Amino acid sequence: MNHREATHKDLKVIKKLLYTGNLPSEDCDEHINNFIVVENNEEIIAAGGIEVYGKIGLLRSIIVKPGHREQGIGKLIVKLLEGKAHKLGVNELYLLTESTVDFFMMLGYSVVKKFELPIEIKKTRQFKELCPASSKSMRHVIQY
Repeated sequence: MNHREATHKDLKVIKKLLYTGNLPSEDCDEHINNFIVVENNEEIIAAGGIEVYGKIGLLRSIIVKPGHREQGIGKLIVKLLEGKAHKLGVNELYLLTESTVDFFMMLGYSVVKKFELPIEIKKTRQFKELCPASSKSMRHVIQY
């Protein structure tokens, strides 16, 4: 297994993975430069990305293909994206999730109320349009 930065050529596969996981994919194109993919035998089996807004980032679209879950790949993607965010000057990451609160809490994220979210996050398509209103908001301070 290896990981690398995603390219525009990966968009179709990433979107298909997100679709199978019931995650929004409509706006991946504009953030593809901040996506990472994990491959197994040259097949993309996982992906994830960040949106960067100054010192604040939105962790998004973390997906692992069924059959490859429970192997630490999701955790790997999150850690790689946190490192990428740090290199880009981000010191706080936020995310929206319906079903993976426990997973992210295990990685140091905490639940925050939607009214506590920074305006930069509230302006994203993920927040305004793509994620359900029932999604939980989470925050993590990047410390390196």
